[in-house]
Amino acid sequence: MRVTSNLMFDSGMTALQNKQQELMGVQEKSLTGLRVNRPSDDPTSVYRHMLFSADLSSVQSLKNTTEFASQRVSLADDQIGQMHERMLEAQDLVMKMSGSSVGGQPQVMKAAQAEAVAIYQELLTNVNTELDEVPIFGGGRTRAPYQEEILAATTVRIQPNGEGSISPANEAIVAKLADDNTLEDAPLSVKISYLSSDDEYEVDINGVLQEPNLKATGVPPTIDMGSGLTLEMGADPEVGDVFYFEVVASYQGGEQDRRVQVLNGRTLPGNVTAKEVLEGTGSTGRNINVLGAVAALRGALLRTDPEEVAAQLNRIQEGRAQISDLQAMSGIRVTQVDAVNNTLSLDEAKIQEMKATNVEADLVEVLSDLEQTSQAMQVMTITERQILNTSLIDFIR
Repeated sequence: MRVTSNLMFDSGMTALQNKQQELMGVQEKSLTGLRVNRPSDDPTSVYRHMLFSADLSSVQSLKNTTEFASQRVSLADDQIGQMHERMLEAQDLVMKMSGSSVGGQPQVMKAAQAEAVAIYQELLTNVNTELDEVPIFGGGRTRAPYQEEILAATTVRIQPNGEGSISPANEAIVAKLADDNTLEDAPLSVKISYLSSDDEYEVDINGVLQEPNLKATGVPPTIDMGSGLTLEMGADPEVGDVFYFEVVASYQGGEQDRRVQVLNGRTLPGNVTAKEVLEGTGSTGRNINVLGAVAALRGALLRTDPEEVAAQLNRIQEGRAQISDLQAMSGIRVTQVDAVNNTLSLDEAKIQEMKATNVEADLVEVLSDLEQTSQAMQVMTITERQILNTSLIDFIR
């Protein structure tokens, strides 16, 4: 083979081998659908891919958090709505049982106490609702916010001379319940009437008069009603004054629900707590113990006293309004979390698109390159064959 032909052949083979490598690269892109299959293909794109992956992981983690939070706040909003319905039922019960049409029918009023108990039980069921075994109103704790066997006494209220409206009593008058109490038939409604100046009191618990009448003893004067239930009379009553309090389930949850992590390190408030809903604590609360209000209604029905039933209306209405306020707050939180979740979904889709565009191959471009490379190799192969054929003829000659 002549020197010139040899150089041409070697040069052509080198070019053919390079084109073969290029063809293999294009075929790899067509098989994987990726423009970058190894770091050496495009180091800059690989670095961007790592950044996009980190951003996507962060967004997806937040999205999972907000999706779960959205389920919790939506479920809470639904349960608060149901509690509001229960208080409307209690309000209707007051209106119905305080009328003159049932005033002379003790049997009807006593039968209606079962409806008050049902409302009380449904409120507990609503407020103890769980999602994935975590209470939605537990204030960050994993145990149920209210347990029927864990009881406490509400604040004491007074009806001066046994007439008119019932309002909070002097703060020095406090009802207490021992931890080792043996009370039964909760919720309890207690009515204590001051009979005379020698500290004699008539005690009625859930419509049952305690015999004999009791006297306050000790310092401060204390009425011991048995079973671990006492009333400290830290202020002097007037003859005829009537005191009321209830024994209901006691809150066992935390002070605040876990906040929801959202974009840029910001957080949104989680659910309201059961204590805020049923006891009116917090900046928006009305300081109404809703369970106590329903228990007081039950006691009034058991005592078959239409006037006492009517006196519960304001407290029941305030309890309903308290729950309504929390329902509005919960609705706002649902909207906030859903808005963040929608934003994260859009961010997730955008990052996924950017991540894909960064490394994915353009199919049309790949097919075009494949066609061009294949044709170039065909031409180069023909050229190499011609050079080789010419060299063989020269050799034969």
